Amino acid sequence: MTSDVLDSKRTSTAFGLTFVPAEALDPLSRHEVEPAGALGEASRELEADFAFVPCGEAWSADAVRILLRMDVAPFWAVDGPLWPVIEEYGVAEGLRATLLRSEEVAARIDERIDSVIESIGQGVELGSRALVIAEDLAGSHGPLVAPDFAIDVLFPRLKRLVDFASAAGLPTILHSDGDTRLLLGAISRAGFAGVHAGGGLDFDGFERLFQAARKLDLVVIGGLQTVDLGRGFPRAAELGARAGILAKSGGLLLADDGGLTEPLQVATLVAALMSAREA
Repeated sequence: MTSDVLDSKRTSTAFGLTFVPAEALDPLSRHEVEPAGALGEASRELEADFAFVPCGEAWSADAVRILLRMDVAPFWAVDGPLWPVIEEYGVAEGLRATLLRSEEVAARIDERIDSVIESIGQGVELGSRALVIAEDLAGSHGPLVAPDFAIDVLFPRLKRLVDFASAAGLPTILHSDGDTRLLLGAISRAGFAGVHAGGGLDFDGFERLFQAARKLDLVVIGGLQTVDLGRGFPRAAELGARAGILAKSGGLLLADDGGLTEPLQVATLVAALMSAREA
């Protein structure tokens, strides 16, 4: 199932849900209030190929089991080791520390690697089909973390996580908000199979990221961007048509960008998906 979904040569409108809260899925989940059930019902309704399951939630294991029964690939999503370290400092000071005290930050990251590996192992044991490492490295205008720090310090450590997952048979996707084009080479060298283009980009920005990633043979997840979905149903239909054409060129798995929070946004997502499938 996963090898088919993450095939970089795949030319179809494969679709998945990423970080969508259960309350936003209400129009699709038959008023199922328990998050695992809501995710399962929404995936069934949308004929999804995959869905992200966030590690650490009380309902995570149930969600994986439900999705597997539906032949929907669960993508196990774990927080990367960097941002918890940054938040320990406070965001502004933590980002400054990556520039001025990189060895100190690296040591703190190293202290967290084993716990992240343990979290990945939980997803492996449950039968997840892919791993997602969530590490916000950029905003809409470029990197949040200095590229030198990300390339020289962070990605060699993320590679340990990718290698662990690979040894267990799971390909790995990097989730980050924003424009990560400057980091795509490092993402590829670390062994990631692809990237999930998170929030902060409209479709034009997403398309630039997509084209850059495809040059490195990275699969891209996204395209149904919250910024565009929030502009109403006609714009959502236009967005879906553009994304559907792009998906059929290969290497794109259609999905939300992780920024949907309201049922109306999910309704426009449905409109965009219908348009994409007709493109």
